[in-house]
Order: sequence, then structure tokens, then C-alpha cells
Amino acid sequence: MKTWKSILLMVVLTWVFVLGNVTPGRTEILEKSDKWKNFAAIYGWAQAINGDLKIKGVETNVDVSFSDTFNALKFFFMGHYEGFKGPWGVMFDGNYTMLEKDFERPSGAVPGRRQVKVNQALVELAVPYRFAWKPVVADAFIGGRYNGLYGEIAIPSRALKVDDNVQWVDLFVGGRVFIPLDKQWYIGLRGDIGGFGIGNASDLALNGIASINWQVNELFSLHAGYRAYYLKYNEGDNEWKATQHGPWFGIGFTF
Repeated sequence: MKTWKSILLMVVLTWVFVLGNVTPGRTEILEKSDKWKNFAAIYGWAQAINGDLKIKGVETNVDVSFSDTFNALKFFFMGHYEGFKGPWGVMFDGNYTMLEKDFERPSGAVPGRRQVKVNQALVELAVPYRFAWKPVVADAFIGGRYNGLYGEIAIPSRALKVDDNVQWVDLFVGGRVFIPLDKQWYIGLRGDIGGFGIGNASDLALNGIASINWQVNELFSLHAGYRAYYLKYNEGDNEWKATQHGPWFGIGFTF
């Protein structure tokens, strides 16, 4: 808990610093320019998870509620970058989480309490094309998302522990819109679909993000929203089928 209190204190102090040095800025990253405009952000995504995990034939449910998130979450790091020059751009997003939690499974081939560990890496790189600037900003994009998933299931009553590590890349396509409310505020909506069972890719990957964004000053911006990510992956005796969803909060830097 001390770790989370320290993180919360850092967030509060950052907000105090930002809000104490306000010079009204503009959402320049959304404005057309022949020069590179860059945006980077660090953020945190509070995930609830509902789904199923199978490792080497041993199954368990994975149900982490919002109230369980901070107890189950052992480590996370999340960051985002994008740059635009004219209508073309590049987007990068990295997301790494480590979760540990116990679950009860009263039925199935091997019933009993499960001790579950899940380490997940999501790294995506995409190329967006901005085809509309007014009255809303609209992008279409194509990219690839690296998925790295380590899972471990232990059943103490059977002295059984299995673990495995799988990696794959999903092709995805999607779009997003930004709706300016004034010079400093805008709403963002994004959706993409991927996987398609190509090679060893997932059968289906669905990603949706909604956000409210405030350009505090020329450098800093604050962001909050909600994200839902559904992934269905099945290869041999390993399976991950789950929806991860929840609010996220971030601080951005325009340069």
C-alpha cells in the first residue's frame, strides 16, 4: 500500500505543479502543420478483467473487479507517443502489467483454488492518415500490436503448477475522431479491430477508447477516459479469452 500511496502523492503533486503554472494553451496537435508536431503521455489504466485462462490444459477463470485492481496489480508502466506532419503521422503505445490473484474454481476437470499470475505486454505501432480537420478531426490507421502474455496457474491442493509464455503480433485497422469543444478542450473516440486468425495471431482483438482532454498550457495536457479491450487467443493447450476494461488517466506533453 505504501507504493500506491507514493504514486498517488506524485500524481497529486504533478497536478498541483501543472495547475499552478497555467498559461492557456491550444490543442496544436490537432492543427494542420507542415512541421512535425509531437505528443507524448504517461498514463495509468485501472483494469477490471472478466474472462478465462488456460495454460497447458489447466483452466481458470480470471475475474478481477475494480475493487480488486490495486491489490492484484503488482507493477505497471504505460506510455504513448504520436507525431504528425501534414496528414501523415506515426503512433506508438506501450502497456505492461503484472497481476497476481487467487480464484476459486469449484468445477471442471481439476477443481480447487487457483493462484494465478498474468504478465501482459501490449506494444503497438501504427500509421495514421488524417483525412478531415474541420469541424472534427478524423484519422484512419493501420498497424501492428505485439502481444506478450505470461501465465501461471498453481493449485495448492494438488501440488500442481503450470506456466507458459506466448507471443504474437496482431494486424489491426481502425479510426478515431477528435471533437474540439473550444481551444483547450476536446473529446476523443477511437476504435480498432485486429487479429483475424492470421498465422499465430489472435482470433479476434477489439479495442475501444473514449477520452476527455484538456490542454492546460502550451506544454502540459491532462487526459481521462475509459478503455475496453477484448482479446480471444487460442493456440494448442493455451487460451486467453477476456475483456479488460476500466478508466484511465494521463498527463501529456506537446512539443
